[in-house]
Amino acid sequence: MKQIWVCILVWACLGSAVAFADDAGTTTAGEREECRICGMWIDQYQRTAAELVYKDGRKEHTCGVVCMFRILEDEGFEAFSAITVRDFDSGAIVDAREAAYSIGSRVIPDMIPNIIAFKDRASAEAFQAKEGGEVIDFERGLQIITPRGQTVPFRLQTAVTTGKGSFGLGAGFGYRRRDDIKLGSDSRDPHTFIKNRPQQPRAPRKMESYGQSLFVNYGITDRLALLANLPYFEKETSRFEKNLQTGRITIIDADAAGLGDLDLRFRYNLWRNAVQNTWVTATLTTTIPTGRFNKAFVDSPALQSGAGAPSVGGGLLLSYSWRDLWFHSSATYTGKLRNGDEYRFGNEAAAGIALHYTPRYDYMFGIEADAIHAEKNEFKGVTVGNTGGTRVNLTFVADWRFLLALGGNFTLRAAIGLPIHEDLNRRTIGPREQVQLGGGFFANAAVTYATRFPFFE
Repeated sequence: MKQIWVCILVWACLGSAVAFADDAGTTTAGEREECRICGMWIDQYQRTAAELVYKDGRKEHTCGVVCMFRILEDEGFEAFSAITVRDFDSGAIVDAREAAYSIGSRVIPDMIPNIIAFKDRASAEAFQAKEGGEVIDFERGLQIITPRGQTVPFRLQTAVTTGKGSFGLGAGFGYRRRDDIKLGSDSRDPHTFIKNRPQQPRAPRKMESYGQSLFVNYGITDRLALLANLPYFEKETSRFEKNLQTGRITIIDADAAGLGDLDLRFRYNLWRNAVQNTWVTATLTTTIPTGRFNKAFVDSPALQSGAGAPSVGGGLLLSYSWRDLWFHSSATYTGKLRNGDEYRFGNEAAAGIALHYTPRYDYMFGIEADAIHAEKNEFKGVTVGNTGGTRVNLTFVADWRFLLALGGNFTLRAAIGLPIHEDLNRRTIGPREQVQLGGGFFANAAVTYATRFPFFE
């Protein structure tokens, strides 16, 4: 199954590139023109479209003012002989330098930040009185603009909601390996651990998890968004077993595979400032037990693909941008319910920060750190001693918007990380220790498609 999913991802990338790749912002007879920045079709955004005329006579159109500003920032004014926008009220063509602009209103016609053009300041102020926001001029718009309206972290959520009708679809692949025994925060080599303890009959050796997922994101309103993620796991574990009479050590392997639990995440934007570089958002999460909890593996929670019961959580998200940088932070808490086999996974408290650098609109590089504290699991009302604890992870992330097609854009995302601190619970029974695995590393890759269906009030 791992190989099948990898092939699907690779062929999706290659097939899309061959079928749809062309020069952004240009068209041939019978083709729909797309915005070079975001890939959205220009004919769906005639009310907000902008036109840039190069000095050699070539013309390029964008879906709106924000993408126009990003091209100007990328290429400079000297490349163009004319730059025009459309008055939002009448559709009249206006010189971009002479137009007035609204930002931060309740109307999001194309992109975030929602900069909307008007023929003069009076028209923009009339719109402001009705829909809120601020009125700015052309120069202020250039100062506000950043290479991206948002970035999306791997290990936490973004506080940015991109508007009603925004749509994302993706497929991802993940790998995780743990191969150190943790005695609290101290690490031990598994073979050395069992060899040096005469009365230790068994010890975990290694855990590997391969995950694939399909996910969908949709903007229900301008402030409310939903992410649905359905994973599939293939898990492999091995442990050492020792004959206490002879001291002979053998390796026992086990594996399991199956669908994971459906993860649903709602985000509601509580507040954003007018220039939309600061966002505060509440999140509500739940899981639907589509994965299987196998009672045969009750002593091996690492092999479970599902919890067997729902979970409910929530928290706060903060996102802030400054020039080429995006900062994200989050704090969440998730409560786990007891399943039909009387097993309950421990509740989790999590917090994280992310710093992303966007030198251009089509690249992102970043670093993320997150901490998760899990309470001990319970079985039949009794806590499981060698479960739960605290893990702190450091992750290096990047993405590349590699293709414009189908009225949107395709992005390749990748991350690799490792735990930088772990303090895991264990249980001591006389001379024996029941312990957990830690250490190792994890990696993720995904291909995503993003667009927005136009909504004009």
